[in-house]
Amino acid sequence: MIKGMNRHSGRSIIDDIQLPAHLFQSMHDILTTLKGTRLCRRNYGSLVPDLIDQPCNEITQLQIMNASASGIIEFEPRVKVSSVMVSGFKDQVGYWEVTISGQYHAFNGVQKFNQPFSLGRTV
Repeated sequence: MIKGMNRHSGRSIIDDIQLPAHLFQSMHDILTTLKGTRLCRRNYGSLVPDLIDQPCNEITQLQIMNASASGIIEFEPRVKVSSVMVSGFKDQVGYWEVTISGQYHAFNGVQKFNQPFSLGRTV
């Protein structure tokens, strides 16, 4: 069993049914950290934060899909990404829903997951 700490509360992480909490936290951190902002790990993160305020159109959706998949593939070796779906809301500028599907390695074998992430401004 992998133990971890919640980055907001400092308490132990309790695994979720859908995706283990430590993986969810790691993937969310990768998606919300802009590349070049970590001092000792300049390449860590993704380009998603740069794309959050872009127009809500198909081009931006494709760019967010690419940036999300690239970041997770590069920095989370426990996860194999099979698809990324992005939806933006024209009436809520700067808010994107990114759903990542794939597999992760668990102690009892490979498990599938389908996890949504809310990125951008809060609603």
